Order: sequence, then structure tokens, then C-alpha cells
Amino acid sequence: MPRERLAVAVTLALAVGAPWAAARYLRHQIDDRLTPAIAAATGQPVTVGGFEASLTGTIRLRELRVGALLSAEALEASIALDSLLAGQLGADELRVVEPRLRAAIDARGHSEWHDVLARLAARRDRGGGAHAGGGHHLRRIVVSGGDLVLEVGGVEIRARDVELHPQTGGVRLVTGAVTAHGARGAYRGTAELTRLGADVALPALAVERVIATGGRAQIMTGATTFELAGLELVRDRVDAPWRARAEVDDRGAPRRIAAALVSTGGERALGLELDRVPLAVLGPLAPPMIDLALARASGRVTVATGGTGDDRASDDTAGLAVTGRLTLDGARVRHRALADEPVALDGTLDLEARLAGDRLELVNLGLTRGAAALTVAGVAHWQGGRVDVLDATATLAPVECRALVDALPGPLRGPLDQLAMTGAMSAAAHVAFDLGAPVADGDDGVVFDIDLDRHACLVTADPPVIDPRRLATASLQTFPDGHEAMVGPGVGDWVDPARLPGHVGGAFVAAEDARFWDHRGFDAVQIARSLEIDLREGRMARGGSTITQQLIKNSFLHQRRTLARKLQEAVLTWRTEAVLDKRTILARYLNIVELGPGVYGVAAAAQHWFGKPAAHLTVREAAFLAALAPAPGTMTRRIVAAHGLDPATAERVEVTLRAMRRAGVIAAVPMKTALPFRPAAVGR
Repeated sequence: MPRERLAVAVTLALAVGAPWAAARYLRHQIDDRLTPAIAAATGQPVTVGGFEASLTGTIRLRELRVGALLSAEALEASIALDSLLAGQLGADELRVVEPRLRAAIDARGHSEWHDVLARLAARRDRGGGAHAGGGHHLRRIVVSGGDLVLEVGGVEIRARDVELHPQTGGVRLVTGAVTAHGARGAYRGTAELTRLGADVALPALAVERVIATGGRAQIMTGATTFELAGLELVRDRVDAPWRARAEVDDRGAPRRIAAALVSTGGERALGLELDRVPLAVLGPLAPPMIDLALARASGRVTVATGGTGDDRASDDTAGLAVTGRLTLDGARVRHRALADEPVALDGTLDLEARLAGDRLELVNLGLTRGAAALTVAGVAHWQGGRVDVLDATATLAPVECRALVDALPGPLRGPLDQLAMTGAMSAAAHVAFDLGAPVADGDDGVVFDIDLDRHACLVTADPPVIDPRRLATASLQTFPDGHEAMVGPGVGDWVDPARLPGHVGGAFVAAEDARFWDHRGFDAVQIARSLEIDLREGRMARGGSTITQQLIKNSFLHQRRTLARKLQEAVLTWRTEAVLDKRTILARYLNIVELGPGVYGVAAAAQHWFGKPAAHLTVREAAFLAALAPAPGTMTRRIVAAHGLDPATAERVEVTLRAMRRAGVIAAVPMKTALPFRPAAVGR
């Protein structure tokens, strides 16, 4: 009996004491060895809320935290007995319950996980890894009781039924459904994949192979939703590109989109292939003037990057390279500087360009719309938000003249729609400037050359509304203030320049268009000088219009400076110079030019300002009227406010007199004298 009692007592002691001893031993191993070891290996603080152990060798750690990178409700490990007796916790299998991972990735694609894995790899190489001594290898890691959640840059990625299978050099990841959602700026997005498998290299966290199928996604911004179906992501070997493809819902019609990403060293290239893919989702990224609501794009484009960090700043070849061909339709541009109506932004774009820092090299920019094909190439450099160096050439391929006009969007053509033409033409233009380079005396620092055959196009019929021959006869004129009146020889106060002193017409030519008698409607020298001034001042400070261009604007077109008006003005100027002689053009101009509030023509201006006929104007009085022409409203307000000639206008008169002297209109600049303004003209 005593022996039986002793056996019972020993058995009870072991039954009670063994788990207690094992628990104390495990607590010691966890608190004094495992937790510090994980902290040392990862470089992150580690906490364990509690633990449980079973006699089958399963350890359950509760509320595991590894810094801000990883948290889990529990970590279950199956520990072999010989590993436990050897003082090690080498596990055959890990089961992670409700984990949550956080990864903050910077612009270089680097995260704290790279540092943690690099530390673990270094520790393993030094012989301090989990495999040392115990001989037990982790076969797999299973996520259970919840999803694997990864946070990357504001995007939450959640994977179900996750298994991680360690393998040489990394781990194989197998999941069930994967979902992602997040928001950035004006965008919100969701995505879902039915299944995903990937081989991930460690510690680099490089995805060497991947296949994801059965996917769909939505990108939303405002009331616009961009839906993708049939999403697939594949990379079948380490040296292969990432490939993705999907179908975009375009109001019920599927549109194909495919992408390929190639990464070699520090260079990456993203290729896109589009088949009438809607672009409305890009609306928030486009300038406010561009409307992409109905826009679609087709074609291929590749965007390549090379060099990072300091390399990008030091190597002129590093940066961004874009090549491809895209056909765009349905996009529109709304801007008062372009036209009064939205302008269609469609056609085919061929592009090859390189961007590095503040330098853009345009190897080729081809724009094709209808039968017209324009090619632009050059280099631009900008500083402080403005272009300060440019050297560019534009070439228009041979095209039938009428087809060229038809190739312009409707709002740009305007009244040119009714112009009947035959023949064909081509053109080339070169613009170059360097605002930082020293400029020699008499040189404006800007090169502007244009080469075209003005006689290549033959007009067979002019629409009555824009027929320049009207300007040689008495015809109805609409003035900028809206009133209409007949203007022409023998009508009203019409003056013939041939009956005026030479200094009257000469003052306007010297002030407004010094090369009037030599050019054929356009003055490349004045355009270059105006461009140089506008560039330096960062605004449209000086016009480069000739007298013929001003006449066309005042006779047929509105006064607002838009691209549409300038294009129409250019064609009508060319046409006017072809059918009217210079004296007829100058005569019409002098009789309609605005020279004060509601004052049009030199005859009315001579009476308004000096109370005399135009034929009696002195040299200084003629110079004053010519000085008013660029800004009659502004100068008139200054004169009225000063009750006489204000300093700014007086200087403008002197500049005009010196121009008249250089042009040979007058032999010498007359001595300064007070201009005899009529009292009513200056508000006295």
C-alpha cells in the first residue's frame, strides 16, 4: 500500500507540476530569449500579450506585435520535442491568426520591410538563424482565422486563405481571393482577384513570378467610374516583363487595354496598348481647359525611366523617355485664348521625347489630322517656370490647300470654311532663342524663320463676307464699338493718302509697320522682336501684327486675341496681299483705324484732337496720332486724366518721331513743342 500511495503521489505531482514547470520554462524562453531575439533580428520592438502551451508541442503566442510593421491576434507554432529540449523553438509549421502588416513604401520602392529582411538574412548567414543546431526546417506558414492585411501607401490589400511555403532564396505565396481598396487625391479605387500565386525572393522582396486571374477593378473620381473586367496579371519567369490585360467597360462596349512593365537594373519601361479606351477617368489630372468626358485613345505608348537619386541630376540621359503613337478622338479644349467654342483635340500623335530635369528633347512630335501632317523637333530648357532656351523646327508636309483648311477644327476655320482653293503647299519654320545669352547691339536674340510658297495655293472663289476686294470700294464697315457705317472713296470723311502730307501716312507706317512696303503681309523680323519681348516679360506685351493684319482684324474678325482669330487673320492677310496693292491697303487702314473714344480714321481724329483737317496735320501731330494706334483707349484715359500730354504718351510720341527719322519720312526730328489739343479732347 505505501508503494501504491507513493506512485499515486508521484503521478499527481507530475500531472500538476510538469505543465507548471513547462509553462515557467516557456515563459523564460519567450521573455528572455525569443522576444529579445526577434527584436534584435528585426530591429523592431516586440511584445507578446500572453501564451499557451499544450503537451502536444504546440505553442500559442497571443497579441503579437513587431513594431508598427506586424500585428497578429495569435501565432501558433508546432515545436518538435528535441528542439524544445535543446533550448530552441524551431518550428515545423507556423499558423498566423488575423495578421495585419503595414508597409510604407517611398518613391524608390523601399520600405522598412527591406531593412528587417536584410537583418534577418545577415543573422542567418552568421549562423544565428532558426535552422542552426536544431536541424528543423519551417515547411510552411498558414494564415488562419482571418485575412492577411497589407497597407501600402494608403491602399489596403486583403488576402484570404494565405499560405507561405519557404523555398530556396525566398518564399512561395499562395492565396485565395485578394481585394484592395484605397483613395488618393480625387480618386477612389477597388480591385479583386480570384486567386494569386507568386514566388518572392528574400530579403529583396522581389516578385520573381506571379499569376493572378479572375480579376476586376473600379477607379472612381467624382461621377466617373472606370471599370475593368477580366483582369489578369502574369510574370512567368524572372527575366520576363510583368504583363497585365483587361477589358474596360465603355458604356457597355468592352475596350481592350494591355500593359507590360520591364525592369532592368535602375531602368523601368511601362508599355501600354489601348483600343479606344475611354479617358474620362484622367479628367482630374488634365488641365481644366481640357475636357476628356467623351475622349478615347487607341495605340501604343512606352514610358521609360532611368537613373535614380543623384544620378538623375548628374546624367543628362537619365530621366523620362516617352515613345509611341496614339490616336485621340472625342477630347475637347475650352479656352478663350484658343477660340470662342470648344475645339476638338483629335488626330494621331507620334511622339519620341526625353525629359531630364529642366530639359526637354523633342526628338519627334508628329501631329496628323485629316490630310495635314505637322512634325516638330527641338530642345527646350526652362528656369523659374518659363522657357528660357528653345531651338525648334516645325515642318508641314506637302498637302492640298483646301485639305489643309479642312484639317483645322471647325472653330479654328471660322469663315475660311467657304474659301474655294486649288493647289498644294508645304512649309517649314524655325524658332530659336536663349534669354540668358548676351545679345549684341541691334540683335533681339530671337531667330524666327518661315519658308513657304505663297503662290502654291490658288483661290478660285472668295466668300462675300470675307472678300478682301470689298476693301477697295465703298462697303459696310463694322467698327469695334459695334456701330456700322459705309466706308470707301467718296463716302463721308474718307481721305486719300495721296492728298495728305507724306508725314501723315509715313508716321503710321514708321510706328506700326516699318517694313510695310517690303513684306508680303507678314514681317518675320517684327514677329521675332515681339516674341523676344513677350518671353522676357512673361506676358503678351507686344503685338507683331503688320498694317495688313490689323486691317483684316478690324474689317472681318473680332478683336479678341485668340489662336482661331490669328489663323483666320493669317489666311486673309495672305489673300489680301494677293489681290490688293499696298496703297489701297494703307488707304483703307488710315480711314478705319481707332484713334480715340469712338474716333475712327485720321480725318475724324484730326478734328477730334486738333480741330483741323487731316491735310493740315503737322509732323508732331501726325506722330501723336500714330502713337495712339496701339492702345487708343488707354492713352486717351491718361491724357484726359493729365489734362494734356502725360509723360508716358509724350515719350511714345518721341519714339514715333525717331522711327520716322530712321525710315526717311522726315529729315530731322522737330523740336519739342506742346501739342495744341482741342479743349474738348482732353476734358478741359
